[in-house]
Amino acid sequence: MLKQDLRVFKCPQQFIQFKLGLRQALLAQQTIEFRILEQQPIQDIERFLQKNNYQYKLEQQHGLLIVEPNCV
Repeated sequence: MLKQDLRVFKCPQQFIQFKLGLRQALLAQQTIEFRILEQQPIQDIERFLQKNNYQYKLEQQHGLLIVEPNCV
């Protein structure tokens, strides 16, 4: 499982780093775990994942966003 910390980034850099990490995970065919701040807005990221039919699990109270490598 790959891991990436998005807590240090603010929008729009946060979204850019998310997409770069997601691309790396897809190429490696691995699940990726993103660390986020509880209060960090990630609506753009969620919208992107939903629009592109990614399987993901958001545990915002724990500061985790886990994305599966496969598009459905």
